[in-house]
Amino acid sequence: MKKLSKIIVGITASLCLWIIPTAQPAEASQTPLTVNIPDGVQAQVSNKTIKINSEDDGTVTFEGKTEANAEITIAKRGGNNRHYKVEADENGNFSKTLNLSSKTKKCKFIITSEDDNDSKSAKTTFSVTNKAYVKSVVDSDSSSSSSSSIDEESSTESSLSTNTSATGDMKTDQANGMIVGNANFKIYHTPDQQGYHMNSANAVYFNTEAEAQAAGYRKSLR
Repeated sequence: MKKLSKIIVGITASLCLWIIPTAQPAEASQTPLTVNIPDGVQAQVSNKTIKINSEDDGTVTFEGKTEANAEITIAKRGGNNRHYKVEADENGNFSKTLNLSSKTKKCKFIITSEDDNDSKSAKTTFSVTNKAYVKSVVDSDSSSSSSSSIDEESSTESSLSTNTSATGDMKTDQANGMIVGNANFKIYHTPDQQGYHMNSANAVYFNTEAEAQAAGYRKSLR
């Protein structure tokens, strides 16, 4: 009798396992997203990144299709990192025009879409070369130094001109063709240059340009 009971219990347990379905992992839904390539003719695809150029004025327009009323995020990487948001219309169409700074040579845009159910799309990545990029004037220490020297020189000669006219001290007129250096800025002038006449309190005299250069002076640009 006990054997029979055990057999019945075993059969019942087996039936229960067969009737109750095991849980299956739910498939992750993904919002569809299609982004048109702004520059389809010159675009290149490399490692899932689409390489394009901006317009001549530095603008780039991203448009495409996704779920109706979904929110599109355009993340900018490079230059200044920013996030732009745009909402698709009732048909899922969207468009966003961005204007790149002339200081930005190249940057990336990562575009994703998210619907009302928090379902996200796959990423679409664009690498954009800015056709409106303007190379910075100061690209090295030497050019920075040169620019600084020009500014210093201009302000120096302006102040010297004011000082000499106020005091009437024009003894460099009597330098008889010698090289005249400005001790404050380590700049020397030849007789044919604009800044040759200066307040004698700042003047240092040299027989030749080589002598001035040996003393650490450089020739004025004006």
